[in-house]
Amino acid sequence: MRLRWILPLLSMALASAFVPVSLAEDRPAAPAPAPDVQAPPAPAAPAAPAPAVQAPPVNPETKRAARMLVEEGLRASHASEIFSDLRRTLREVYIPSVRDLIEGSTPGVPPPDPKAAAALAKLLTFLDYAHKAGDELDVALTENREAMISDTAEEIARTAQPGEIEELRKALELPAVRKAFDTVYAMSKLVTGFSYEDSRTFARFSAWAKGQNIAWDEALHGLEPGNGKPVPSAQKMVKAQALVNDLYAASHADEMAADVSRFVREVYAETAPMSDQERQELILQAQQWEFRYNMQKAVALAAAPSVLASTLTEEQLEAVHKFVRSPAFAKLFDLVRNTVKAGTALTKEEALEAQKAARELEEKARELERSPGEQDRIEKEWNALAEKWANTIRDRISPDTRTGLDRALEDLQREDTPL
Repeated sequence: MRLRWILPLLSMALASAFVPVSLAEDRPAAPAPAPDVQAPPAPAAPAAPAPAVQAPPVNPETKRAARMLVEEGLRASHASEIFSDLRRTLREVYIPSVRDLIEGSTPGVPPPDPKAAAALAKLLTFLDYAHKAGDELDVALTENREAMISDTAEEIARTAQPGEIEELRKALELPAVRKAFDTVYAMSKLVTGFSYEDSRTFARFSAWAKGQNIAWDEALHGLEPGNGKPVPSAQKMVKAQALVNDLYAASHADEMAADVSRFVREVYAETAPMSDQERQELILQAQQWEFRYNMQKAVALAAAPSVLASTLTEEQLEAVHKFVRSPAFAKLFDLVRNTVKAGTALTKEEALEAQKAARELEEKARELERSPGEQDRIEKEWNALAEKWANTIRDRISPDTRTGLDRALEDLQREDTPL
């Protein structure tokens, strides 16, 4: 089926921004012609090599449309941004953080024992080689980007009709498709959105909290009359209330709860395939969840200042409040909020539009059924293209880097590695 072949092949083209895979042509040579049975062969004259089969010509306008499709798909996918973010985070956050752990310079964390240090050293070696391979891969992809896109577009133009390419272009422009890409990008920021200083802030607070031995399970009992504990001072209650207010504001809890509830009730329950009874049950569950959230939030906000004031010292309240007001803490909840917002941004109308487009693509694919032989030929062509570019990009990564990365990965996978 034409469209069924083009969709995964376009996905392969999008993946070329991350991995060394693109597409180029590789067709087998035609078999040698059979000899004439009526004439004896000439023993002195060797057989001429069989001429290679010429690829069918590609319409320039079709290739131009295919190229626009590939380039737009790369832009919409945020592939280059995600790859760049991953390389930066590996270089500026993860590698320095692991090195700090080995050297014993992580805030509040003692130097590791020899066994843990050996495990961390293996991890650092792997990350160093991964960083080097990422840099070399980036150079190779940059150098070959135009050729990879051109080969991809040419193969699409050779195996698809202009109308099919136009259908895919329209599908790529659907709000549901764009928002799906945006959600993946937002999720990637949960891994790549932090700085080295952010990591040290989290490490410092985590080490401090572990050393406080705060009995949170006894906090509520401390509020009971006759427990022997003094009543928190008014000044301490003011500090605890300020901490709770800032924590609640930074969490974006109400905003995220509202987004999730709206999405379940107005989008998922209205568009997902289910019976009417299941639909009504799901809407009821969403309403009950929202009610419980608001009730529990009211109880928590009312009790939290008293619990904190009776459990923590003033110095501890100040330390926790300082962490809550830190840029790292705010960034953490901002990134979580952004991911939830992106994942729930789809509207009912956009979901129905995407479902309709998918059905139409499927119907047109059935109308354009390919023969098994033609499908096999196309699959072999695309596999050959992918293998060509995989080898080309792989060869641009130095042998030392490839060998070191493989060896470091094997070391990490050994059972005796105390990770």
